[in-house]
Amino acid sequence: MTTVFDSYMPDMLALAQQDAGFVAAPGAPGAATEQRPIGPAGTGPAAGSPMGMLLPIMFAMLLLMVVMSMTGARKEKKKRAAMLSALKKNDRVQTIGGIIGSVAEIRTDEVVLRVDESSNVRIRFAKSAISGVLTQAPGTPDRAIEDKAAKREPEPVAASV
Repeated sequence: MTTVFDSYMPDMLALAQQDAGFVAAPGAPGAATEQRPIGPAGTGPAAGSPMGMLLPIMFAMLLLMVVMSMTGARKEKKKRAAMLSALKKNDRVQTIGGIIGSVAEIRTDEVVLRVDESSNVRIRFAKSAISGVLTQAPGTPDRAIEDKAAKREPEPVAASV
């Protein structure tokens, strides 16, 4: 008993083999009468295919993303190192755990924070645990400029008639 699919099977097999890059032997069922190469000289995909152009562009974009992330991380690392080296006594800082205190003492790898002024509670932290400086100690050059700008009163505006 033959079905409709039996008569189409050799042709479908030949098409599947051609799609996969195989060429049926001459005289085989479903073999094409003319053998054509898939690409130039039968080596691979046809020249000028969109995938051949897309791959270098995607590689370049990936390389650009890696380079940009490395430069951004380097800038952040320098900024953090500058912040930690500029720490001074009486700077108000916040740790990565959320504790806020004033710098009481600075050692090589540690910072002692005064957390409670009334009971003189002091806690030792690693310098790397400081997440940011909230306010600088009074008398530092950057603070003096900010204080002058804050004390300066705006000039009165003359009313026009």
